[in-house]
Amino acid sequence: MAMKKKPSTHSQGKRAEETAALFLKLKGYRVLEANYRVPQGEIDLIASRGGALVFVEVKSRNGKTQGTPLEAVTPRKVKRLTAAASIYLSNRPEEERECRFDVVTLGPDKNLLGLPKIRHFENAFSPEGFFNV
Repeated sequence: MAMKKKPSTHSQGKRAEETAALFLKLKGYRVLEANYRVPQGEIDLIASRGGALVFVEVKSRNGKTQGTPLEAVTPRKVKRLTAAASIYLSNRPEEERECRFDVVTLGPDKNLLGLPKIRHFENAFSPEGFFNV
């Protein structure tokens, strides 16, 4: 009997981002971009809803040994996200509107169907890096 191949962390991350995008769409968000990359950092999802531009970091965990997904959003990660968002906005002067940083987490807890529990932390942190959750 062949061993089941474990998905790579890259493919797990892609799946988490796709799940988060679908989750946000179901909540009425419009996903504008995925995996926006610049040398200063990467933004997993850029979405809009109600006139706000939302920069979304997606984190997932299968187990509890590495801590919670929210704990994985480190001060260094916040700095890179805000730098990338600043570049995104500087390249789009027409995007003059309210902006915020959200975090969507998947797992490690499971829902009633046995799927990773999804949590959405709106306005999770400010560009200065202070968590608002």
